[in-house]
Amino acid sequence: MFDPSETVYIGTALILMVAGMGMTFVFLLIQIWCTDLSSKISARFAHLVPEPAPKKNNKPAPVKAAAEDGEVVAAIVAAIHATR
Repeated sequence: MFDPSETVYIGTALILMVAGMGMTFVFLLIQIWCTDLSSKISARFAHLVPEPAPKKNNKPAPVKAAAEDGEVVAAIVAAIHATR
């Protein structure tokens, strides 16, 4: 049913799991530290890089005709009267 030699495998598996999780944790700590250091260094030298000029919108704004507004109002009024 339960062989005592299997406990060796379970113990080895637990050791490998803890070692793998520990290495992952250490790697993520190093990555966070490097990212933080990179952020501080780039912030220090940010004044050397010029800001990009804002893009201008060359499209003219669409012009609505006054007749379209009147037609919309008339349609709304007709819809209100139709539902009452």
